[in-house]
Amino acid sequence: MKKWILLALVVLCWASASSLTTGYYYYQYSDLSSKVKETKITANLGINYGNGTAIRWINETKINAGSTLLDLTKLAVSVNYTESLAGASVNAIDSVPNSDGKYWLWWSYSAYGWTFGQVASDRYVIGQNETVVWYREAYSANPESPS
Repeated sequence: MKKWILLALVVLCWASASSLTTGYYYYQYSDLSSKVKETKITANLGINYGNGTAIRWINETKINAGSTLLDLTKLAVSVNYTESLAGASVNAIDSVPNSDGKYWLWWSYSAYGWTFGQVASDRYVIGQNETVVWYREAYSANPESPS
């Protein structure tokens, strides 16, 4: 009987310590998150309509740190998108829709060159001074770089 009481006390202590630790880290996360969201960063956004015109650049756009590519795009241009469990799918930018086998895909630029976007635009967090391009193109296994 004493073993059960001892075991119950150990479990109670563990549960209390876990709850306090979880509460502490949640408070720290919430505090840091609120501070970061107040911080503004700058990003560059390009739009290639896939019709032979030059890329439209919206440079040095100020957004909140932690914002996604979809947030940046909605701030700069008109966007029509559909949300799903996989993330937001862009249907049209500036009233130019997905059509004729061309779809809105995005690219990010870094020191290594252009990188094809691998996640939905509402899942990709924009970094400070990042350059991203929406490119209306025919999807293939290896799409063309927007350069």
